[in-house]
Amino acid sequence: MAPYQIKSNLSEKQIEADVAMYLGWCSRGLPFRLLDIDEQITGADKKFDAVVPIYVQFKKTNGLRPSTDATKTRRKGESKLQKVRRYRKLHHLSDDPTLYFGLRAKAPTAPDFQHNILLAHNRPGISHAIYVAPLCLDKLENSALLCSGARYLNEPWTWRQWELHEAHPSTSWLSRYDFQPYLRNHISITPHERVADHRHYYGFSEAGDEVSWHSPETLDGGNSRLSDFLTSRVKDLLFDEEPNTPSDVLAYLKEMEFFDGLDRDVDLAGETPIEQLQSYGRWLNKNAEIRQFLLCGDRNDLKDARSIIDSRF
Repeated sequence: MAPYQIKSNLSEKQIEADVAMYLGWCSRGLPFRLLDIDEQITGADKKFDAVVPIYVQFKKTNGLRPSTDATKTRRKGESKLQKVRRYRKLHHLSDDPTLYFGLRAKAPTAPDFQHNILLAHNRPGISHAIYVAPLCLDKLENSALLCSGARYLNEPWTWRQWELHEAHPSTSWLSRYDFQPYLRNHISITPHERVADHRHYYGFSEAGDEVSWHSPETLDGGNSRLSDFLTSRVKDLLFDEEPNTPSDVLAYLKEMEFFDGLDRDVDLAGETPIEQLQSYGRWLNKNAEIRQFLLCGDRNDLKDARSIIDSRF
């Protein structure tokens, strides 16, 4: 390990488990639900007729100390991580420290690089795909954000002024995501281009912005804290008068190049479209370690929710 690297003591499996658990709590009692692949589907769940799939690759964050080299010239034998440091220094991006994660090497039995599989599932208007990584390097710091005091507030909108909640009933729904410290402490990054190898790195600030790609390139848009990403997806679902049905989403998924050669009888097992989507999510998690969440709702319930919002303007 190079002296400029800062090693994290977090693990990807723990990050995935904690975030998945947290997201399950956040949608409790709201007019929509985030359905995870490990959750049992009830009779009511089978009747969901609006869905937005969200595909997530959880990453462990590591750190880089600032570089003192602000030249454009790459030195002989320079590593990709040195290139990240020099690029961020040269372009005045936050680098004390730079947080980063790398892509995963292609598994021998995988149909493609994990990054490319994730990218294939990012189809705005149909589905979304993101990397999720903590904005800290220490598991104690990250775990502290799961404390019961912040996590189990009955009204998470208390981070905003009371008047905002009174004026707009959707504030409490959206702020379940927007104002939760745990979700604000994770970055979401949308994969933006295909790769031919895994030797690529995303760098970002401790605030969850100034995202760079080692090529080098600074990315604009599509990158934010996890809280911002989820708030946007909830808004999309709440205010879309014609959201996609589970059957629509299944049809779109089958059109992906990634689906070629897959055993659909296994991958899409289930009696209902929601069950088939969840079954596909389990297959994807097992074979590509990408986790699927389904943001689900009932069209009539969502219509009622929009009516409540409209009546309070």
